[in-house]
Amino acid sequence: MKLKKQITSLAVVAMMSIIATTSAFAAGVGYVNFDTLVQAHKDFPKVSAQMQSAIKNANSEFSKKSATMTTDQEKQNLGKQLAQNLSKLENSLIVPIEKDVVAKVELVRKNKGLDCIVAQGAIIAGADSATDETQEVAKLLK
Repeated sequence: MKLKKQITSLAVVAMMSIIATTSAFAAGVGYVNFDTLVQAHKDFPKVSAQMQSAIKNANSEFSKKSATMTTDQEKQNLGKQLAQNLSKLENSLIVPIEKDVVAKVELVRKNKGLDCIVAQGAIIAGADSATDETQEVAKLLK
């Protein structure tokens, strides 16, 4: 009798686990093309123009300063410093855009009741049941 109760209890637990697992995945998975969304952001053209101007200025500065330098090491150090400055500028300009995109992705996820939204290409298997939410997020970025 005791064995029968244990088997029954085990069967009930197994059924509850299956039901819980099934309901946990019921809402679904969405995906977005993150790079497309960053480029669709209303501030991206301004950031892109700022970066192009900064690159042009850095190239000009390198040309002027390197002309008077006598060693390759000095030129490499100047190039490295200018590249680091460009990288810092790019991060300071692009990070706020990326944060806004992530916030809009989260808003779409909540509004659609999805379990998660991942970057396009991150799903290894089961992508046929995932939905592309890129355009929904892009609408919110304009």
